[in-house]
Amino acid sequence: MRPVRRALQLQRAWPSSPDVHYLLPSDALEKQRRTLCDRKSVLAPIRLRPGDQVLDSGTGSGAWVLSLAKEVSSSVSLAAIDIQSNIFPKLFPGNMFFHRHSVTDLPDEWADSYSLVNQRVLYAALTESQWKRALVETHRVLAPGGWVQLIEGSEIPPHTGPYSERIGKILAKLYAHKGLVIDVAKRLPDMLTRDGFINVHSETRALPVGAWAGTDGTELRDNLATVYSAMRGPIFEAGGFGLVSSEQEYDDLLNDLTKEWDDGPDVFEDWTVVYAQKMPTAVMEHHTVDFLAKVFKVALPSKSRRNNLSIIFCMGA
Repeated sequence: MRPVRRALQLQRAWPSSPDVHYLLPSDALEKQRRTLCDRKSVLAPIRLRPGDQVLDSGTGSGAWVLSLAKEVSSSVSLAAIDIQSNIFPKLFPGNMFFHRHSVTDLPDEWADSYSLVNQRVLYAALTESQWKRALVETHRVLAPGGWVQLIEGSEIPPHTGPYSERIGKILAKLYAHKGLVIDVAKRLPDMLTRDGFINVHSETRALPVGAWAGTDGTELRDNLATVYSAMRGPIFEAGGFGLVSSEQEYDDLLNDLTKEWDDGPDVFEDWTVVYAQKMPTAVMEHHTVDFLAKVFKVALPSKSRRNNLSIIFCMGA
């Protein structure tokens, strides 16, 4: 097994805002990680049509949106945002736009604009209050009937072995120290429902980790080892939490960890995809009719007359 490369040998680019909690530095090393995470671009049940607009939140190097650009019409507008711009791609299609924004504070003029909002791997980025704000903002900028798709990872289960258990304890301390939501993947369906989304769907897939699982397992092993190595900065800024005392000790832990994964078998990491829809306008109108009918104790008419009633209520007649 090749020793884990030390992330601090690279020049790191850490987010500078005190409101940014992202544990993973946004530089070339993270470009590799995001690229390795790419699979199918659109998982939500939507067919993008000419003139639609798509937003990629937390785009990093733009790997996802660049991949999507090859699959959709050039008349689909592709916007991508991140809190840092230093690994935005230098070359990209004319229908693609990169902006430095946080998903917790999107421009007012983006309201009701996007047919699809994509977001991946922000469980190491947002506090609980920021997650709530991010979902509210996402709902606001989606067009009626539009979809959001969220992909979030998890930690390797500690029962995998002693080294997995140890790194799990270190990361749990780190997430708690930063106020992050490590189990957000499990909580997202309820959070989306509370924020008014409909047709919420969640699916968790167990991906094999380690050489025992062949090429895919080896790639995910190296991906995770790179991520954990990149986290050493905030871990040692916090003093190691009494669980690791030096970078050499941390390197040794990561090397033992990857060997533990390689030996397997049955080492998996859960990845969860959640997608949900903003209520279409027609459905919202009928919900409005139902609500107003109850308030004013109006008997609902037949379906054809109900449609007329919807128009009257929504026009304020």
